[in-house]
Amino acid sequence: MYGYVRPLKGEMKVREYQQFRAAYCGLCHCLKDRCGLAARFVVNFDSTCMAMLLSTSECFETSCRGCVARPLCKKDAYRGDAAFDAAADYSVILAYFKLKDSLQDDHFFARMRSRILMLLLHGAYKKAKQNAAAFHAAADENLRALAELEKNHCASMDAAADCFARILAAASAVENNPQRRRILEQILYHIGRIVYILDAVDDFESDQKNQNYNVLCYRFDCADGKLSEAHKKEIALTLELSESRLYTAFELLDTGIWTSILRNILFEGLPAVSALVMCGQWRNLRKKQRERMNGADI
Repeated sequence: MYGYVRPLKGEMKVREYQQFRAAYCGLCHCLKDRCGLAARFVVNFDSTCMAMLLSTSECFETSCRGCVARPLCKKDAYRGDAAFDAAADYSVILAYFKLKDSLQDDHFFARMRSRILMLLLHGAYKKAKQNAAAFHAAADENLRALAELEKNHCASMDAAADCFARILAAASAVENNPQRRRILEQILYHIGRIVYILDAVDDFESDQKNQNYNVLCYRFDCADGKLSEAHKKEIALTLELSESRLYTAFELLDTGIWTSILRNILFEGLPAVSALVMCGQWRNLRKKQRERMNGADI
């Protein structure tokens, strides 16, 4: 997805960080096992959070080698949970659709990059589509609805964010318990809503420059090409609404061994990233992180 849903590492205990790393590595191996080697490159913090949210069993921990980033290093990895298998399929589908969407917005060289990556990921996408047909159908339906809103220059944050939020909410269908499924649906829906709005804020200036669709460009009249403090306050209010509902739903969910890690991600990490996006520092921070290390923060 977008990298906004991540832990606040400085506030994690050593044990929690080790568990998070094991979850991340376990999801990476699930991607390889279910969708092929190329799928491992789509593993990210967002999908790891989804896997932990969906997880209901006490996963068993194994030591493994074969990490793409550190091939000689022996690592712990959580394996054996169907939720991680489902999250792996969902991650590939979302990554493929994101690349497909970028073909409409990016400049020539970025479009070429997206085409190459789509070609490399195509085999994994076909397997994930077969493994998670219902989720793929939900993602396709809602992305088509979002494309229609973009075509009509929709100025409603709620309408645009709702389409993306419903895609993540569809991941809750993997849960068989009706009560738990409703709770997960609320949590994932509001995570999706927050992510969509944060991405709109983060891309606001570049989208205006490149004349790409951004709901905030139509929602607000920005003569100078920047969001005013009044605009940011309105955005912050709608983000706070989703955060409040997300936190309320999370308190009703039994997340077992992942509880403290998920609490860190949702109650500390996500708000910290939101604050950086709102003040315009997130894009530069991410650029510096990518330059300094490619995935070494995990």
